[in-house]
Amino acid sequence: MNTETNALRPQLSDSLPLTLIPLSDLALVTITGPDSQKYLQGQVTADIDAMADDQHVLCAHCDAKGKMWSDLRLFHYKDGYAYLIRRSALDTQLAELKKYAVFSKVTIAADESAVLTGIAGHGAADALQAHFSTVPDADTQVVSSNDTTLLYLPLPQGRFILIQTAEQAGVLSDALSLQDASDTQWTALDIEAGYAVIDAATVSEFLPQATNLQSLPLGICFKKGCYTGQEMVARAKFRGANKRAMFTLIGHSRHVPVA
Repeated sequence: MNTETNALRPQLSDSLPLTLIPLSDLALVTITGPDSQKYLQGQVTADIDAMADDQHVLCAHCDAKGKMWSDLRLFHYKDGYAYLIRRSALDTQLAELKKYAVFSKVTIAADESAVLTGIAGHGAADALQAHFSTVPDADTQVVSSNDTTLLYLPLPQGRFILIQTAEQAGVLSDALSLQDASDTQWTALDIEAGYAVIDAATVSEFLPQATNLQSLPLGICFKKGCYTGQEMVARAKFRGANKRAMFTLIGHSRHVPVA
């Protein structure tokens, strides 16, 4: 592996070579316990009861006004559930998610021992197939192989998130001969895919529909039971309360825009 981080500006997916990306901007949170499914069902916009074991869902955790504490990439993980979140939004969001956990048999905690790595670029699936017995794809989005959890993201082009121990990540990094990039490259791919970036600066700023979450598979379920912020999220759909939408702007700048 090239140990020098690529200093070039992020590339679009169609020109990105096979690249390893440390995802230090993301954090992993686990939810375990006999009430974990029921508890999440009452907290997020997705229908947890309908989420398959091999599926991940980009959904939202909202405040009482329907504004997003964060978006979450949620999936079944080991004996419970887990989600990925922007690290800068973690403390605020996690405190809100835990607020009513004392009344349920559920344990919610950030897993700081997990190492998150992105694999993207041309030939990403082939590179992983040389090291794992099973690699996720569009039909089976989440797999566990060799004590590693792998998530497949189809957009903007097929890419992968790996959840490993530090030892496993080191072994894989040494085995793969890939270009390195900073996590800014991963953020650029998320933006190209049409995903919002909800970080500390944008916590509690947007309704889920303002980030186009309703356009993603299973991002918002309008038929499930109550969850925090549901009334405002439903009003945004059925009464046209939301006046915002997210669009992609491509151009050149000497500075990275901030919220």
